[in-house]
This record gives sequence, structure tokens and C-alpha cells, in this order.
Amino acid sequence: MSKAESVPRLKRGVVGTLEAVGQEIAAMAPACDTVAFITSAAAFAFVLTPLAFLIAMLTMYLEVNTLYHLSRRHASAGGYYGYISTAFNPIPAAVSGFLYVLYQVASTAAIPVYVAGVVLPGVLKYFFGITLPGWVWIPFILTFIIVPILLAMVGIRPQMKYIRYAALGEVAFLGITALIIILKIPHNTLQVFNPFAWPQFASLFAPNGGAIGSLGLGMIFGITSFIGYGGSAPLGEEAKSSKSITKALIFGVLIVGIVLVEEAYVSVVGWPGGLTPAGMESFVNNPIPGIVVYSTYLTLAGGFILALFAFNSAFSDSVAMQSNAGRVYFAMARDGLLPKSFSEVHPKYVTPIKSLAFIAITASIFSIVGGFTIAYFAGVSPSQMLTLPATSPQVYGALSDAFDFLTTIALVGLVVTHLMLNTAVITLYRKLKERHYGFNLLLHPLQHYVLPAIATGIFIYVLYASIWPPVYPVTQAVIFTFVYIGIMLAYTLNVWKKKA
Repeated sequence: MSKAESVPRLKRGVVGTLEAVGQEIAAMAPACDTVAFITSAAAFAFVLTPLAFLIAMLTMYLEVNTLYHLSRRHASAGGYYGYISTAFNPIPAAVSGFLYVLYQVASTAAIPVYVAGVVLPGVLKYFFGITLPGWVWIPFILTFIIVPILLAMVGIRPQMKYIRYAALGEVAFLGITALIIILKIPHNTLQVFNPFAWPQFASLFAPNGGAIGSLGLGMIFGITSFIGYGGSAPLGEEAKSSKSITKALIFGVLIVGIVLVEEAYVSVVGWPGGLTPAGMESFVNNPIPGIVVYSTYLTLAGGFILALFAFNSAFSDSVAMQSNAGRVYFAMARDGLLPKSFSEVHPKYVTPIKSLAFIAITASIFSIVGGFTIAYFAGVSPSQMLTLPATSPQVYGALSDAFDFLTTIALVGLVVTHLMLNTAVITLYRKLKERHYGFNLLLHPLQHYVLPAIATGIFIYVLYASIWPPVYPVTQAVIFTFVYIGIMLAYTLNVWKKKA
């Protein structure tokens, strides 16, 4: 066997455009975002939550430009890691790979904490009057992490078939029902997109640095709701053509972005408590405000269906996210940055089975340890987390904080990775020294320099808003992530020194 033949490869030609778009949508999990990320964003941005999601959508659409031009030059199982390695030396690419896996794992861990620990108890109590024990979120990890990883292990084709129909049905339901609710809301207003129109909220905005600071904190959850964006990139090696990935990058974020802005608007403006400080505080203190809004305008059946879509969305998200992260580890191991065993593929299913198993175990640990640790620092003991009702303020508040902590880790990982991606596209096209003629003389600097620079500026502001003024547990999550970056950088330098 030649050296070229001995290099581990994934199965080619099994992912088409529709499957790749489905992967994008599933990894962004819009129904799950509706009941989790929008609620968390509103805890900081209040009435400006729709604006936070609108800016987040526009920012991520700027990243479509970045990933479009990078995907044209490079397609591999490494996704972002592969893109950055094309423009730079392997060291920043390796750090980006570790970051990509961190924020995919952190996001995967965050979802079961919130959906099973906050949304599920809230739904059962709201619809059926059933009170669950506080420990209920723990076994759900087996459903939202372990079962999806088994799906990813048996091969990309059955995974794509499931994700395709689930994701497309999800966005269709959300888009149509949100439009119906907008038409029913008696007090529609565009003022929720104006950060200077709410002086009555000054006291609520003040602890976060005013209206603009609150908007920045809300954008943490707006941007992280798109964290699965680029979820089709690691499928480049298995795609029928590179155009499938390019189209998925374009359509995925556009579809999900429009739906999430709709849902943020519907949740806030349609809230029965009204657009007042007291009304928004009642929104924030409710574990399932989005479901309450749906129940108000579309009957209890509408709210219950949204809840079912949210649970399915969390499951699909875990399938897509873990599959992507496992493939990045596969590519990094193939390049010698991780133990060789991570690059092994299953002889029958041709999937990176050991990488996927590692991701599942890591996400499970993040979820459980993160939940109990954040609860402890919030003054809730492990015994209380297990014995108090799941809908008690102590358990609900602790798990909401744990979700915020894990989500902010994901945000910092995403932001730093996309800063490197934007720098990569600028660097790559400077290196290429291509000649441009006609209309491309104008498009070249716009696409390859100006738009990546604008996106970079927005990401830097959101990162700044997560640091100052200090807000628990957001600031602590930022510190944790930068410590992780430092450790991974030292590890990468050490590996490269040994290989030199």
C-alpha cells in the first residue's frame, strides 16, 4: 500500500446540496434557539432583543462572504481548520481547530442543560400541571448527546436523511406560524429595532452599560444561536461537489436568520405582559415565554407543537454539532496534531468513530459538571439541585446561569475563530495576487477585504461587551475560554517543536 493510499479518508459523494443545507439548519437549531437563546438574550437586551438578532443575522451573513471565498479554495473534513491552514501556517489553524471543537462541544453541552432542565419542566407544568424533580436534566444527556453520537457513528447518509426532513420542516413551521402571530398582534411596532426609543428601560439597561451595552450582551446569544453556521464545512470531503457546501453556506444562514428575527420579534412584541419594564421582567422570569406567546395566539396546541419542535431541534442540533466536531478532530489527527487513533475510521460505516466518541464523552462531562459547578457558585448545593422541584427558582436560575456560562464559552470560541477566518480570507487573497478586470475590480476589495473587516469589527465589539462591565457568569466564561486558548496554543507549539 502506498503512502497516499494509507491516508485515512471519508466516503465521498454522499452529501448533496439539500443534505448540506439541512446540516446547516439542523446545526443552528432554530426551534431550540426560539425557546432558549431568545429567552437568555432578553435577560440582557429586553425590548432590544429583536435588534440583537437582526444585527447577529447580518453579521453572520457577512461571514457567508468569508466562508464562500474560503470554501472555493479548500474543501476538507477539517472545515474551518482546513480553511485557516490554507492561508496561514499550521499553528493558528490548529488553535482554530481546538477552538472550533470547544465551542461546538460547549454549545452541545448547553442545550441539554436548558432544554431538559428549564424548558421541559416548564412545559409539563404549564400544559399538564406536572412538577418534575430537579435532577431530570441529567438523564436527558443520554438522549441529547449519546443517542445522536450513535447516529453520527453509523454513517453520514442515514444522518443526512433524518436531518434533512427534520430541519426543513422545523423552519417551515417557525416561519409560517411567526408570520401568522405578527398579523394577529394588535400593537406591532418597529421601535424594538431602535436602541434610543426606550428611556423607560434606563434602570434595567444601566447595570449592563446602558442600552448599547445591553444590546451587545443580547448579541452574545444572538450570535451563538448561529453557532452551527458553517456546519456543512466539515462535510466538504464527503460532498458530491464543493458547490454543495457553498450553496449551503449561503442559504442556511439566510433561512435561519430570517426565522430567528421573526421569532425574536414575535416573542417580545407578542408577550402578554406588554413592552414595559414590568412586562419584560415577567418575560425574563418565565422559563418558557416563547411557548406562552405561541399558546396565546395559536392556542395551546400551537404552543405544544413549538415545544415538540424545540425538543426535536435540540436532538438534531446534537447530531449535527457532534458530527462536525468529530470530523475536525479526525482531520487534525490525520495531520499529526492529535493522537493517530482519532483519525481511524470504522471499517463498515467509514466514520471517525473514535473522534466522535471523544466528543460525546467531553460534551456529557461539560454538561453535568458545568451545571453543578455554576449552581454551587450561585449558592445552590448539589443536594438541592437533585431534590428541589425543577421549576423552583433555585434550580431554574442555576441552570439558566449554567446555560449562559456554556453559551458564552461557545461565543468566545466562535468569535476568535471567525476573527481568524476573516484574517485568513484577507491574507489568502493577498497571497494569490490575482488579476481582476471590469466589475471584479470593485468586487475584489469589497468581498476580500472590506466585508471581512466589518464583520471583524462587530465581533470585537460583542467580545468587549462580554467583558465590560463584568456580568456573572458571562465574564467568568470569557476568562475560562482565554485560559483554554493559552493552553491549546502551548500544546500546539510543543507538538510542532517535536515535529520540527
